[in-house]
Amino acid sequence: MKFRITKNHVDALCVLIGVLGMGSLYFQVLRMPLMAAMLIASILLLTRAHHPKISAQNVRLTLLLTAALLLTSFVNPQNGIHINDIVIWLCNIGYVLVLQSCIGYRTYMRLYTKVMLAEAVISLISFVIGDLLSLPLPLLHYEVSSVNGFYLTPYFTLGWLNIPVFHRNAGMFNEPGSHQIFLNFALLFLMSDETRMGMSKKKYCWAIALLIVTILSTLSTTGFICLGVVLLTVAFRKKGGKMARSIKMAAFVGLILLFVIESATGVVERKIVGRNSGGSFYTRWNDTISGFEIGLESPIAGQGVFSERKAEILLEHRVQNISNGFAAFVMDTGLILPAVWLWLTYRGIRTKFAKARLLYVLGVFLLYFLCINTEGVFLNILFLGLLGKWQPDAAQEQTGETGGEES
Repeated sequence: MKFRITKNHVDALCVLIGVLGMGSLYFQVLRMPLMAAMLIASILLLTRAHHPKISAQNVRLTLLLTAALLLTSFVNPQNGIHINDIVIWLCNIGYVLVLQSCIGYRTYMRLYTKVMLAEAVISLISFVIGDLLSLPLPLLHYEVSSVNGFYLTPYFTLGWLNIPVFHRNAGMFNEPGSHQIFLNFALLFLMSDETRMGMSKKKYCWAIALLIVTILSTLSTTGFICLGVVLLTVAFRKKGGKMARSIKMAAFVGLILLFVIESATGVVERKIVGRNSGGSFYTRWNDTISGFEIGLESPIAGQGVFSERKAEILLEHRVQNISNGFAAFVMDTGLILPAVWLWLTYRGIRTKFAKARLLYVLGVFLLYFLCINTEGVFLNILFLGLLGKWQPDAAQEQTGETGGEES
């Protein structure tokens, strides 16, 4: 039987590449030139498969945002311009622009969720073998970057130079805190789909359980909080209906499980109680305050998004590798552009879930806001996808179901 590559195969492959570009330590962090080439290849594949007509509205938005980001660096010539960062931005935004012109957001949510379900399975197996059982993982090796050393494989991150074994599930990402972001959004997408993404009821329940267990295995304080936000958010998606009642019951069971796990581990409690004794909470708090202080020094244009002196500027404020993505963006761009960006993101969320209840939309925005304030993901591909207009989904046009774009 002859195998034929279809548009669906191309779409799935390109979404997978996009997920790698969201924060895979092996590809996106340590092999940026290769990652950029993969994103460019995705653009070419999507263009060949779909021959897309790119929305003039999306083009205008992309050009305006790119011009605004470039302007922050041009008005700060003393900080220099890092060309590699510009290339990375162009690859990311170009990928999103083309992807939006080829598929609908509902289709994207389904493909993204399937990729993350596969990633969750691989990460749990790797976590048990490499971490809990201390057995060697295939392709495990040590790599050094300019700022750290890592024990990793192409599919799993075991630890860093100073923490050889996390004893937490980081998946293929830089750290467990990053991993939970993409898992929580996959859970949000999965539990928001009224057709169970084509799964049987049993398989759907197992998929939800898989994502929840994987999130809990990260032992991330923010991950636990975001999980609670996701479960509460999906309960407010729509009134009535058998499916809505089932989702609310699943959310209720998930919240009970979260409460039990938190009671047993004290992940969130320890972070709150020990907030004045140093550690992760103190570091993130200091990063946040410092980022805003630097941003307030130049409230109009910040220090420049593509500045070559970011590390030096941060060290002057006793900060290394700022962990708060939103505070970092304020530092880079001042106060005006971040406020506009947040408004555009909220508007994008409101449009993409046009028929959902307001509490659901606010819950999604809260999840987004928590994520960008705890990890350096402000300009991440996942969140760039919240901006702009996607193609209408064929299924949505036929059924009029929620989850797509307004016309």
